[in-house]
Amino acid sequence: MDNANIKFPAEALFKYPHMFPLDIKIWERFLVDHGPEYISISYDVKAGSGVPIPDGTPENYARMQEILSKYRIDAIGFRNSQIDIIEVKPDAGTIAIGQIVTYVTLYKRDFAPTLPVRGVIVTNRELPDIRYLTETQGFDYYIV
Repeated sequence: MDNANIKFPAEALFKYPHMFPLDIKIWERFLVDHGPEYISISYDVKAGSGVPIPDGTPENYARMQEILSKYRIDAIGFRNSQIDIIEVKPDAGTIAIGQIVTYVTLYKRDFAPTLPVRGVIVTNRELPDIRYLTETQGFDYYIV
């Protein structure tokens, strides 16, 4: 399923695709403070090429392999003037920065958005140097 076209209201949901319990706690705190800034949100959006599927792979396995081998963006927040690619992670560090660089780049390639795209990291604790690193990359960094 292509979750890029499924948009939810920017408010707490009963379930969030692809988010773990600690992620959900962080995400719901973020939504309380920043949810009203968004028109809608998509979750678990696949980006990237995925691994090549060998000829002769049964269709049901090929489809699973296509979905499971792509990168998975936690959330995409749609605003009037921009699109936010959002990574939600406890104790987000340099791995989260790498993920956002990857997701923003692939989202732009795969979806050709007409609005500017910005990377956003949402976490529960500030780690040394991460604010500086996100600022130099032009990303937003939220501690909630």
